[in-house]
Amino acid sequence: MLPNILKDRVQLQEKTVTQTALGQTITWKPICAYYARVIPLDVKAIAAYQQLSTVVTHKILLRGTVEINLGSHRIVHGSKTYEPQSSAKHYENVTEIVVEET
Repeated sequence: MLPNILKDRVQLQEKTVTQTALGQTITWKPICAYYARVIPLDVKAIAAYQQLSTVVTHKILLRGTVEINLGSHRIVHGSKTYEPQSSAKHYENVTEIVVEET
């Protein structure tokens, strides 16, 4: 994969749940930053995922092998936040994650 394709800078964050006297507090801790490509999905791809009962809006390509846990990781790109909707798929030196913009 050409390096100039992965030109966006994204941040992978991990959820931390803390029990307090008032209940649970959820905070997001940055893990690391990656060069990535954020790709909006077209209507045909969105419809294909809807048949699997999954709501997705974008696909994110990351360099290297990145492991994520559904529900405990999210991706931040600028002012936008993305929640992974399925397990990461790994190709040669690229990780593909389908996400929903929240």
